[in-house]
Amino acid sequence: MHLDFLASNELGGRYTLAPNFAISARYLAAHLKAYGFRGGGTNGDFLQFFAVASSKPDTAKSSLSYTIGGQTASYKYGDFFTFGESGNADVQGQVVFVGYGISSASQKHDDYSGLDVKGKIVLIVRGTPEGVDASKLDDRDHGEGAARTHGAIGILAVPPQQAAGFLRDKNFREHAGERESVGLAKSGNEAAIPVLTLGPDLAEKILAPLAVDLKTLYRSEKQNRPLVPKALDTSARIVLSMQMTKSVTQNVAGILEGADPELKKEYVVFSAHYDHLKTNAKGQIFPGADDDGSGTSAVLAIAHAMSLNRPRRSVLIMFHAGEELGLLGSEYNTEVAPVVPLDKMVVDLNIDMIGRSKPKGDTEKADEHLTDSNTVYLVGADRISRELHKLSEDTNADYQKLNLNYYYNDPDNPERIYYRSDHWNYARHGIPIIFYFDGVHVDYHQPTDTVDKIDFAKLASIARLVFETGWRVANLDHRLIKESK
Repeated sequence: MHLDFLASNELGGRYTLAPNFAISARYLAAHLKAYGFRGGGTNGDFLQFFAVASSKPDTAKSSLSYTIGGQTASYKYGDFFTFGESGNADVQGQVVFVGYGISSASQKHDDYSGLDVKGKIVLIVRGTPEGVDASKLDDRDHGEGAARTHGAIGILAVPPQQAAGFLRDKNFREHAGERESVGLAKSGNEAAIPVLTLGPDLAEKILAPLAVDLKTLYRSEKQNRPLVPKALDTSARIVLSMQMTKSVTQNVAGILEGADPELKKEYVVFSAHYDHLKTNAKGQIFPGADDDGSGTSAVLAIAHAMSLNRPRRSVLIMFHAGEELGLLGSEYNTEVAPVVPLDKMVVDLNIDMIGRSKPKGDTEKADEHLTDSNTVYLVGADRISRELHKLSEDTNADYQKLNLNYYYNDPDNPERIYYRSDHWNYARHGIPIIFYFDGVHVDYHQPTDTVDKIDFAKLASIARLVFETGWRVANLDHRLIKESK
């Protein structure tokens, strides 16, 4: 019933910024209220409102000029790109290479040490070096946050290896300027500085003064060779013209008070993102039945089950908006205005795509890693709490007996799934998480991700496992021990 509604044509794909997106939100809120939850959002409602800023480059008016050895070359959009919120800008200055651009006292790593970048443009390499835990970095420790703190006026970013391929793609380059970037709206005292992601060919030219090419750079990252920050005898001028709009959207948050007078002050979080993709110019709707209608429906069913016999700890249900636009809803609920204090969140069990099974005899390349009807990928259970991992394994052995696959939990897996759904914004704050996932398939982000292809038996079985795992955590006489593998 839930999935038929959420994936219906009338909702148009549940795009975060679409006018009818609020219908999905009110549907979820109404059911939580009927189950006995109270609103955890704005003014006691179930809707947690937050502002987002959308930006789109005016490619004809955006440029990069780069001077090496007294010779200046000019580049246009398509040689470089913008991702995320970046405002209008016309800045120029000396270029300073700052390695990974990380400045974190807690991690004892400072790429800006000994460098003067005030009023200058920094060149950074996207990534995290050996010895730095990405989950313990906040926005002020790297990227734009660290650059702004040290007085830089712009950023030129070398793309990570996994992005270099699609940035070279001709079709991507030709249509990149049509892409709308969306991020959380910044407060007035946090004006964005321009951030350009360099295309691979341009990155090669700009790296030349460092006597390194991309191939060598990426190999150095894998071999954990340090990058040596230094001021360069080069300069740049960044001109960006952006079309900017702001709008308001909403998470859905519901709280079920626990039965124990003391433990009810702590929360077990169940989460899923209920947004999907924008209807395209041809009028094609992207129903998102699996992504993430399946997870949203599962969490709603879990909320109902929890309400029938309250556990000792309280339950927080979070339906996040803006996951498809960059994990925006979970970022807001962890970085800006948490519904409940982060230190009271015991665990986040996050579900994103659990409704598809690989048919027997399926040879589709896109379905290579799609799980069968009795298998689910688990990601992150042992990253922060080995006790959570064992509890999860034991619970599955006692009840659902699914095949738990940890392929995507490998830190070296190139898909980096651990960082790609809403659980990441909780994990980065030290909250133990488990992410449940069926694998990418041929209908992923396509108009063909429809309800008729959902394996409801599998969806229900995984939902039961998530419920059972959360129930056990909610009734423990102690908090999960934070000890990673």
